[in-house]
Amino acid sequence: MASSRAKRVLAASLVFAFTFMALSPMFGAAQATVPGFYKSGPYIDKLVFKVITQDDQQVNALQNGEIDVIGDMIDPSFLPALDAAENIEVAHTLRNGYGYITINCAKYPFNITAFRRALAFALDKEAISDDVWDGLSQPQDSVVPALNPWSVEEQLPYHYYEANVELGNQLLDAAGFADVDADGFREAPDGSDFDVLVECASSSNIAIEVGTIVAEALQDLSIDATSQPTDFYEYLNRLYFHGDYDIVFLGSSFNSFDVDWLAYEFWSEYADEPYWNFPNFRNATYDSWRDQLLHSTDYDEVYEAAIEMQKIWVYESPMIICYENILLSAYRTDKFEGHVADVSDGIPGWWTNQKVHLKADQGGPFGGTFIWSNPLDLDTFNFMVSSSAYTMNVLGEMYDSLIGTDHLGKDIFWLAESYTAETHADNPAVPEGHTRFTFNMIQNATWTDGTPITAEDVAFTLNYYRDAPGNPYGVDLSEMTAAYAPTDYTVVVEFSTESYWHLHTIGYKTIIPKHVFQEVGLDGWNTWNPNPPAEEMVTSGPFNVSAYVAGEFVELTYNPNYFYGLDRSAYQQTTTTPTTGGDFTMAIVAGAVAAAVVILVGGYVLMRQK
Repeated sequence: MASSRAKRVLAASLVFAFTFMALSPMFGAAQATVPGFYKSGPYIDKLVFKVITQDDQQVNALQNGEIDVIGDMIDPSFLPALDAAENIEVAHTLRNGYGYITINCAKYPFNITAFRRALAFALDKEAISDDVWDGLSQPQDSVVPALNPWSVEEQLPYHYYEANVELGNQLLDAAGFADVDADGFREAPDGSDFDVLVECASSSNIAIEVGTIVAEALQDLSIDATSQPTDFYEYLNRLYFHGDYDIVFLGSSFNSFDVDWLAYEFWSEYADEPYWNFPNFRNATYDSWRDQLLHSTDYDEVYEAAIEMQKIWVYESPMIICYENILLSAYRTDKFEGHVADVSDGIPGWWTNQKVHLKADQGGPFGGTFIWSNPLDLDTFNFMVSSSAYTMNVLGEMYDSLIGTDHLGKDIFWLAESYTAETHADNPAVPEGHTRFTFNMIQNATWTDGTPITAEDVAFTLNYYRDAPGNPYGVDLSEMTAAYAPTDYTVVVEFSTESYWHLHTIGYKTIIPKHVFQEVGLDGWNTWNPNPPAEEMVTSGPFNVSAYVAGEFVELTYNPNYFYGLDRSAYQQTTTTPTTGGDFTMAIVAGAVAAAVVILVGGYVLMRQK
């Protein structure tokens, strides 16, 4: 147990280390410094996505130097071989998701809070992380993953991490769960016998082991419980339509850090709504925060609601989060450096492509071909009709949005440089109940055909998504009442409801060129079928397609006119010779980065725009 626990502690420390290192790959006080601030890049000439479908083939390709990074998370079974290999590193990233059990709160006596809390205290989450995951997970209590900036995990006054069977038994005793017939098992407070069936996916060894531990925790509380491997899709269908169950094991993953779903997933009015509220949870106090979470436009108020809802949820325990596991990504270190451990994607992500660069002994920092493995080929070059994450690995390099997220998952301005949000209370010109956003855009961005990217493109994009029949990018724009450009670089967007979350609805949308999609038309969004490089695609991102062989690879070449790109001709490689002054050392970088201040903190180089 001790060695497994040590592995988990090491893995957690690596998560922090890789996240901190992502600020810059450079170490020491006298090394060549890569130019530019944190948005700048790319440094590589070409980015290649090579189709390799099998996990073992991807690992072999990495070991043989055929690729530079595995373009997906790797199975832990490959970890020993990769750890032993030369010039290969494995990054550890906490999953934006978790494994959990859901408890049927509509069924007596599971509707009693004391029953659910007693199980939460009795369950040994540390053992799940140490023994089931061999240290590659950590305990979790909140329904919002710990890495999410909106999570209450680090603010909770108590945790359910370690088994506390004594406290669990005390809660059951106080709630009237007693063994009235001396058969060794507790009865419900009304004196009736009950038992608990814990169902887990028969296809997953992890699920089966967790199910066993949950049943054993219930048995430690003198509750008649068994764990049973079951067909996953059979019990999932029951959950979808609020069928009968006691306790079921599931997993969830998230593709963003937004938490407006807290207002729907466990809302009392959705306790019998198909596909929502699996635990059939009803709680008036929880619901009382819902309006503030959904309809306030003030960040602090929205944050307060999210935190309070999580506190209530953790106390009530309609679900018990068992673990947040660690995802592994592997990459080579012999040619390139500057890999970024993104909190959502690990090493194989957008920020690595933007920041990775050739080592000095390879002629860097500029140039080179950086090669990913991609488990599946592109299914289309039309981002609006694809649901494949592997397709979006490629297409995500070709477009931009008003707002992006940094490697820590926090919002950063991209095509926008500022915005204001107003309601009627802020501006009488805004209709009551509406939210109006005004974005000021950067003025040096262009499409790859040289056409400026303006507010007209943004307004057109939003209206296009909303009005194009069936376009998936328009689903959350039904409440948008207007999107227009009063000036070339100012766009105004208005919604018929008040909500902070409208900011992300607008800000994260992929912006498309008006002069191209006017010809495509509203009815052509799903038949638009780009064929690059034979037919040039007009895009905006840091890369564009330069070669493609279906089923084999797609090659992207960097966009020399990218608005966050670097003037490579002006770059002058320099070294810094620091003079110490307390905990900070200041140095000015010459050449193309004379406008940047480099702050050396404890051996790490942090680039900041002056």
